Amino acid sequence: MLVEHAVVGEVVSCAPETSLHEIATLMWNRDCGSVLVIDTEERPVGIVTDRDIAMAAALTHKPLWEISAGDVTAGRELYCCGLQDTIQDALQQMEQHEVRRLPVTNQYGQLTGILTLGDIVSFTRAAQSRSKKAANNQIDAADIMGFLKHVSGHHSPHQAMM
Repeated sequence: MLVEHAVVGEVVSCAPETSLHEIATLMWNRDCGSVLVIDTEERPVGIVTDRDIAMAAALTHKPLWEISAGDVTAGRELYCCGLQDTIQDALQQMEQHEVRRLPVTNQYGQLTGILTLGDIVSFTRAAQSRSKKAANNQIDAADIMGFLKHVSGHHSPHQAMM
């Protein structure tokens, strides 16, 4: 199965200079837990999660309106996948880099969507029995169990921010 069959096309995004206060408001209003940071050419350059906001506030002792998306994402590698990549390749990348979300880009590197752990789980055969998704768009639940254990488990502590 290809990423294009599971990708969510509507993505909340912001510029690097957007404050964490604005991003938190976007998350609340759009009911999401992450916002992609894009450059002026609509290429993803980072991602800010609700956890990133909490940790940035706690570690910098600054109000959210004084911390930008760029402050949080600076120096962090961003991993992406393409529409024509397979779900298995995307899972492998997520597991290797211990991430739960992958921005999806087009052939020009521009943001076209996001692929999340939840999106992938919704296409497993176990989930298929409870939904109306096409039968050929399935992922064997056994294929993602190792990935889920690895990505959802506890990880080694990260270095302090800023």
